[in-house]
Amino acid sequence: MRKVKTSVFVALTLSFVAAGALAEQPAIQSENYAHPQRLVVIDGHRRLNVFCLGQGTPTVLFDAGSGDTTASWRYVQGEVAKTTRACSYDRAGYGFSDPPPGASDVNATARDIHLLLRAMGTDGPIIYVGHSVAGLYGVGLQGKYPADVAAMVLVDPSYADMGRWPAPLDPTDQPPPPWAPLAACLALAKSGELQEPKTDAAKACVRENRSLDDVLRRTDKLQQANPVTISTKISEIQSMTPSAPSWISVNTAQIDALNPQFGDKPLIILTHGNMPLRPGDTPDQHKQNEDKWIAAHARLAALSRRGRHIVVPDSRHYIQINQPKAVIDAIEQTVADVRTK
Repeated sequence: MRKVKTSVFVALTLSFVAAGALAEQPAIQSENYAHPQRLVVIDGHRRLNVFCLGQGTPTVLFDAGSGDTTASWRYVQGEVAKTTRACSYDRAGYGFSDPPPGASDVNATARDIHLLLRAMGTDGPIIYVGHSVAGLYGVGLQGKYPADVAAMVLVDPSYADMGRWPAPLDPTDQPPPPWAPLAACLALAKSGELQEPKTDAAKACVRENRSLDDVLRRTDKLQQANPVTISTKISEIQSMTPSAPSWISVNTAQIDALNPQFGDKPLIILTHGNMPLRPGDTPDQHKQNEDKWIAAHARLAALSRRGRHIVVPDSRHYIQINQPKAVIDAIEQTVADVRTK
């Protein structure tokens, strides 16, 4: 079985998992995330929800992890907005944005960001801040539209080599695909059973995130029960999961083709410093995965001559929630670097 390989996907599908200790940093008022802010039209008809605060250049654009929304940046965005224009957005299919027209992968998401920046009237290249799977999208954006990027901060990001597996020795020895539980939830969502979950199966699909207050918890439950949200998350996971015959994921193949290089653009990679043992892992497997994660992040930072890799103490996967000051400091450093360049 591919226990070590498949366990890395736990870090990419954490929307139902508590983020760890809550931040002491003041958050933006939750009501801002309970309704759309600005629905920006791209492709002539599709709308992406964008929430901007502050003024100045460069613009900072926040992109959340798989299944997450603008609310995941609530402890960070307001502080960054004191320094420059800070915008968070919901990727297609999440939050209050319209569904994607096709697969949710690196090329499609990078194109959406490119179109969004123009539709927003953004002045000059941006500082892109991406969490988890958005790390793939940020690297893809640099490869596909380098003129859009001034600098980048990636928060416990996914990386391309996660989507590169050796062919199995026994083709029949394969675990269920990582999106299988979500496929069952999608069927329940389409039948309406997730609106007021009563069965154990339905309750497993709409889990309570205790890190949220009452306003955000209600909004989160509605989004978890939305078939569009679930379909989008399935597509994202499919795009980062290797499969036969190449055993290279769609996202990894796209990043390989783009061959992104950051030159001397500021690039900061933040890595969690205290991830608990994942369900089903032994301590040795956990250490192996953690060592691999840290080494991969160091290689990611090396894509830029000005790359920095920082392991954030006492943080889990959602560094922006349990250690937001580390994220704020990294962004403010890149803003200063871009302004003085």
